[in-house]
Amino acid sequence: AGAMARANAHVRAVATTIANDKRTLAVRKELTAGYALFKKTLLKRDEIKQFRKNLPGWIARNSKYKAFAMDDDALCAFVAVAPFIVVFMVHIFFAIIRWLNNRDKSDLMDAVFGSAMRRQKISKKDVMKLVPNQAPARVERSKSGREILLTKKEGDAMNALRLKLERCAKDDPALLSTPELRAFVDDSCLCRYLRARKWKIDKALKMLVETLKWRATMKPESITWNDIANEAKTGKQYRSGRCKRERRVLVMRPDRENTFNHTENIKFLVYMLENILWKSRTEREARGSSADLAPEQIVILIDFTKWTRKVAVPMATARETLSILQNHYPERLGVAVCFNPPTIFRIFWSIISPFIDPKTYTKILFVNPKKKEKAAALMAAIFRVDAVDADMGGNVDPTWNYDDYAKHMIDYDAKRAAIIAT
Repeated sequence: AGAMARANAHVRAVATTIANDKRTLAVRKELTAGYALFKKTLLKRDEIKQFRKNLPGWIARNSKYKAFAMDDDALCAFVAVAPFIVVFMVHIFFAIIRWLNNRDKSDLMDAVFGSAMRRQKISKKDVMKLVPNQAPARVERSKSGREILLTKKEGDAMNALRLKLERCAKDDPALLSTPELRAFVDDSCLCRYLRARKWKIDKALKMLVETLKWRATMKPESITWNDIANEAKTGKQYRSGRCKRERRVLVMRPDRENTFNHTENIKFLVYMLENILWKSRTEREARGSSADLAPEQIVILIDFTKWTRKVAVPMATARETLSILQNHYPERLGVAVCFNPPTIFRIFWSIISPFIDPKTYTKILFVNPKKKEKAAALMAAIFRVDAVDADMGGNVDPTWNYDDYAKHMIDYDAKRAAIIAT
C-alpha cells in the first residue's frame, strides 16, 4: 500500500510538472486562442445564424436538442468533430463493403489511407529530398540537345485549350478585351493552368476564365509602386535575390503589418506577385509536367519569429490571399518556407497534412530554428546566403531600408514598362 501511494504521488508530481511546464502552457495558450478565434468566426457566419433562426422540427420539439443547438461551445465542438465523424463513417462503410466482398483489410487501408501514410514517410526522409521540383535525374532531349519542355500530347492539350478559350472570348469579348489580357494568355500560361488541373482541358478552361475576369477587374499590371508605397513602409513584404535554383525569393514578415487595410493589403500582394513574376520572353516557354519548372516559379519565405495575434491581418484578408495564390497564380509556387511558425500552426498542419495533395504537401516546409542543425541544413539546401537575412541564417542585414528599396522598385517598374511598351 505504501509503495502504491508513493507511486501515485510520483505520478501526480510528474503530471503537475508537465502541466506547469512553459511549453505546455504555451501550447495551451495557443490552443485556447485558436479555439476562441474559431468560435468567433463560426458564430458570425450567416449559415449558423440562419440555422438557429429556423431550427428543424425534430430539434425544436426536443428541449435537450434545442439547448444543444443554441449552446455556442456545443455547436463549435460539433462542427469541429463533424469532419472526423464523416471520415470514420466512410471508413466503416468501405470496411463493410470489403468484408462482404471477401477483400483483405489491408486493401481497404491502402485505398483510404495509403497516400496519406506514404506522405508521412516522405516527411521522415533526408532534408534535401524535401526540396520540391528538383530537376529530373534524366532530362529527355531533342536532337539539338535542348531539353524537351512539352510532349506532343501536352502540346495538343495546350492548342485545344487555346481554341476553347477563343470560342469563350467570342461569347464574352471582355475576356480578351485588352492587350494586357491577350498578352497574359501565352503558351506558358496555358500550360500552367493545364498542369494545375492535371491536363483536364475543361477544368483548366474554367479556372483560366475566372482568372481573366479577375484580372479585368483587378488590373494587376497597372498597379505601380506609388499605389502601394504606404503598405511597403515597414517591409512586411519584399524581394530578396534568388534561391539556389534561380527562383526569385519573396520574403514576408507578418509581424510588420502596418495598416490592416484589406483592400490595400490585397493590392500590395498582387503588385509584389506581378513584379516578382515578370520575366523576359525567353523564360516564358511552355512547360509540360516533366520539364524543370523552376524558371517560372518563386520561393516564399515567411518569418513568423515576432508574429503575434495582435498583428494578424483580418481573416478575410488571409482567405483572399490564399484564394489569389491558388486560383489566379497556379503553378507559380516552387516552395513556401515557414520560418519559426507558432506552435498552433505546426499542430494544425500535422492534423490536416495526411489529407493534402502530395504535390502541395512537399511545397510547404517548416523550419524550427531551435533545431539548429536541421534548420541550417534545410535553409542551406534552398537559399543562397545572400538572399536571406542574418536573423534567418543568411548574411543580409535585416535592417529595413525603405528609401533604398523604394528607389530600386521604382526603377524596376520603369524598366518593365519600357520593355512592355516595345
